[in-house]
Amino acid sequence: MNRATVALFDTLRRRETAIVWSLVAFALFLRILLAVDCPTPFGYVYDYYHEGVELMYAKGRLPIAEDCWQCYHPPLYYALGLPFYAVGRNLASDPDDGPDWGLRGLTGLALVAGAAAAFFSDRVVRRLEPDPALRVIGTGLVLGFPCLFISSYGPDADIVVAAAMTLFLGALMRFTSDPEAQSLRSAVWVGALAGLAASAKYSGLIALATAGVVLGWQMLARPDRLRTLRLALIVLVSALAVGSWKYVDNARRYGNALHANGSAEDAFEENHDYYWDRYEFWSFHPRQILEASAPGGPGGVLTSLPVYRSVWTTLYGMAWGDLSFFSVPGRIEDPEAPYPWKHIPSWLTGTVLVLGLVPTMLAAVGLVSTIARRDFLPLFVMLVLTLSSYLAWVVAQDEWALKTKYLLFLLPVYVAYSLAGLRLVRNRLPQLIGDAAAWLLIALVLSAHLYLFAFAVGHL
Repeated sequence: MNRATVALFDTLRRRETAIVWSLVAFALFLRILLAVDCPTPFGYVYDYYHEGVELMYAKGRLPIAEDCWQCYHPPLYYALGLPFYAVGRNLASDPDDGPDWGLRGLTGLALVAGAAAAFFSDRVVRRLEPDPALRVIGTGLVLGFPCLFISSYGPDADIVVAAAMTLFLGALMRFTSDPEAQSLRSAVWVGALAGLAASAKYSGLIALATAGVVLGWQMLARPDRLRTLRLALIVLVSALAVGSWKYVDNARRYGNALHANGSAEDAFEENHDYYWDRYEFWSFHPRQILEASAPGGPGGVLTSLPVYRSVWTTLYGMAWGDLSFFSVPGRIEDPEAPYPWKHIPSWLTGTVLVLGLVPTMLAAVGLVSTIARRDFLPLFVMLVLTLSSYLAWVVAQDEWALKTKYLLFLLPVYVAYSLAGLRLVRNRLPQLIGDAAAWLLIALVLSAHLYLFAFAVGHL
């Protein structure tokens, strides 16, 4: 390792606390800017989830699927959002302004959930990474991740389930790290968090499935199978006690525990069509991401652009940017066109997109290098279950199914694998490559935060 890299890592280790708190302070500042300059009172959202909270406030009951387009989701978002909305309405001096103030209050839920998702993601990464220098880089990647940043001011079920799932993942890792220390209390806690995730969104069911697979593996790998089975049943019962009633109600009302509206309903049906021909799984076009976001780029709704059909291009573009969704007018089918042009320089967008490939490639290396490590097992299981179920759900729909926001709870998995990959590269490959990877990650953290600033204020 050359002197500059040694000095960099020594500085990161010695000043870890100060650097982390500086990153947190800047993250808070950026989110204040994001809130101040947001063109809508309901923040940056793909769909109008807030209608369910407004209905709950007006009628004093949880919404059901027939009440509004997004009202079919499990109830945690509505229940948590109601007090934020009510406080906002009470702050309005003019009753006519009450609804808008209520929506401004509701965005507080997204800020809290976004902060929780960032905090618990960072906790997961720090649990797996012993080097303080790499932990600092991990914190920078989490706080500078554009999808999390934009979602932190978009009140919907996606940011709530991201917070619940990252909290669950950390708890499951602690629970499974030492089988001898597993207790009734910790099993109840893991199960309750799995139930909480399931009560936030249907994708939260992946928490319970992840716990089941990991505990099933422990049951096969350890001699005390009866004890592990008993604890697994406690996890299951706790999860069902907290999160099952919505699914039972769906089965009773609609004959389908995963009832939904629109094309999402078709994807949850037992017999449904697949739209394989509408998606590309073997292409990756980062240049088209940049073209879609640049002045003079193609016009129209995002789903009408060819880039949207490329699965990995779209997911990557919505991870390390917004794929023009909130920064170019007309990308969302909304007659009010709430999101005006954000004049983010193309060079900055392109820099983040190019540098974002570094942790992505490192994550692939990290996944392979940790495949046999027991402490990474919960991450691997959650990743496999999430991608397999999500992609199956995507191809069962003909529109608006590709959104990285749906996978936001995989952020700690992504960052943890990226740092594991960096560690392997530094230890096994020539020094020049390891040094370059470390410096490029630092450059990504800096450029990503500059991009977030430009996105928040709408220009640079």
